[in-house]
Amino acid sequence: MPTFIYSYGNNYFEMGMNVVEMDDRGRITLPAELRRALGARRFLVLRIGREVRLIPLKDPMSLKGSVKIPWSVEELEEAGEEAARERAYW
Repeated sequence: MPTFIYSYGNNYFEMGMNVVEMDDRGRITLPAELRRALGARRFLVLRIGREVRLIPLKDPMSLKGSVKIPWSVEELEEAGEEAARERAYW
């Protein structure tokens, strides 16, 4: 993949370029090198004017454990059950 350096302000980015084709069903296959570099299987697709940008999305399961909550699973279940009981009386 041809690469070049792109500067934006004081920042420099390494960029690559490939030509890909869309099949009859609208699918585009990203080259293996690009897939490995991005490390994602899901993307947010943005249409900006006549351009399309792919934003890699993290696998939600990779975030497991990244946020600590001060309650146990049992405490959360009990709170949920209590809230459901309270709503049942209304």
